[in-house]
Amino acid sequence: MPQPGAIRFHLERIALVAMVLTVVSATFSSTPAVADSSGGDTATGSTSSIAGSSDDDGIDPNNYGAECPAILIVAVSGASDSTADRNPLTDTAVQGGSNWLTNVTVPTGAHFQDEPGTVGWMYVPYPSTYGVDLFDPVPTYQDSMAAGVESTHRLLEDNKVKCGDATKYVLLGYSVGSEVVERVARDIGHRDTTSLIGPDDIAGVMLVGDPYRPTGTPSLGQSGPAGGGFMSQEQADYGALASKVQSACRPYDIACDAPKNIAILQLTLGVLGQMHFTGADLGQTFVDFGNAVRTMAAKSIVYISTHPGWFDSDESFLDVALKTSDQTFDPDGPNSDIQLSNAEIVDTFKWAMGPGSDVVQAKLQAEGPGFIEDNSGLFELVTKPYIFLGFIQHILYWNNNPNDPWYWESERIVDWITTLARTQRVLDTAGH
Repeated sequence: MPQPGAIRFHLERIALVAMVLTVVSATFSSTPAVADSSGGDTATGSTSSIAGSSDDDGIDPNNYGAECPAILIVAVSGASDSTADRNPLTDTAVQGGSNWLTNVTVPTGAHFQDEPGTVGWMYVPYPSTYGVDLFDPVPTYQDSMAAGVESTHRLLEDNKVKCGDATKYVLLGYSVGSEVVERVARDIGHRDTTSLIGPDDIAGVMLVGDPYRPTGTPSLGQSGPAGGGFMSQEQADYGALASKVQSACRPYDIACDAPKNIAILQLTLGVLGQMHFTGADLGQTFVDFGNAVRTMAAKSIVYISTHPGWFDSDESFLDVALKTSDQTFDPDGPNSDIQLSNAEIVDTFKWAMGPGSDVVQAKLQAEGPGFIEDNSGLFELVTKPYIFLGFIQHILYWNNNPNDPWYWESERIVDWITTLARTQRVLDTAGH
C-alpha cells in the first residue's frame, strides 16, 4: 500500500486532482454553494415511537404492524413526506397531499380485513429533506438519505428481535425513499446466514421512481422506459435479493427515466446533495461548497493511490469525481485507511498547477471526446418533454379509483404485495 508521503510523486494522482478541480470548478462556478453539515441538524431517524406508543390516531384498523404479521411492509416515503420523529404506524400525512405510500399500504390492508394478522405496515421515520429551509439548517439530501438507511435497518432489526421468523418484510420506497430502500437492499442481499436480517427475511423489494434505476430496467414486470435514474444508471448488484426486486417507472419521470449520458448533471446533484440551503445564512453555502470540493479531491487522491493501474484504465477523471461526490463512498476500500495531511494535498495542487501542468493538460485533452460523449444526453432534457412532464409523471403512480378504466401502478403494487402475502400464508401453514 503506498505511503501518504509518496502520493505527490505519482503523476496519475496529481493529474486526477487537477481534473477534479477543473471539472467541478467549471461546472459549479455559477452554482450557489451551501452550509456546513455541522450546525443544528438532527439527521438520525428514530423508531422509538413504535413500542408503547399511546398515539393511536391515524392508525388503520387493518394495520397489524404493532404485532407480528405474516408480511410487514416497511415503507420509506419521498422528500418532505417524513420526519425523524414520526410515528411509524400512523397514516397521517406530514404535509397536505403527501404520504403517497398510503395508496399502497391502506388498500393492501383492506384486502385482508377478514384475515387479521396477515399484513401490517410501518413508515420509516427519517428527515426527508433536501437541506432547504428558510431559517434553520436541516439535513442535506445525502445526510437525509443516510439517516433513512440507518432508520430502516434499525426498524427491521427491532422487529426481527421481536417477531423472529414469524414475519417477512416487503421493502417499499418512493423517490428519495427508493434510494434508501435501494441501498438497504444492496446491503441485505450480500449478507450471510449469520446476520440478524438476511436475504431470506425479505419477501420483496419495490422501488418506485428510483433515482438509481439502471438504464432500461423493466417496470413492474413489463418493458420499462429506456432511460435510467438521474443520480446513477449503473447496473445494480442486489446479491441474493436480485430476483425479489421490482421497479416502477413512468416515461419522462426524470427521477428514474432520465436520458443516458448526463454525467455533469449527476455530478452537480452529488455536490448539491452535500449542501444546506438556509435562507437566513446563505453565506454558509459557499463554505459547504468548498468543503464538498475539498473532500472530493482528497478522496480522489486516496482512490487513485490504491489503484496503481488507473492511469492506463478506461476510467476517466469524471468517473472518479462522480464516485467521490457520494459521501458514503470509501475511496480505499474497507481494508485500508490512508490518511493524507493538508500539506500533502496542497503540495499536490501546486505541482498540478505548476511543473505538472503539461501532464494535466495532456490528460484533459485525451479525455475531451469521452467527456462530450458522457454528457451527450443533456440535450435531450430540453428537446424532449422532461421539463413539462417530469414532475407530473413522478406523482402519477398513485391512484386507486376502482371506477376508472386504468390499472395504475399503485394498484398493481397492491396486487403484487397481496400475492406475496397469500404465498407467505401458505408457506406458514405448511410449516416453512
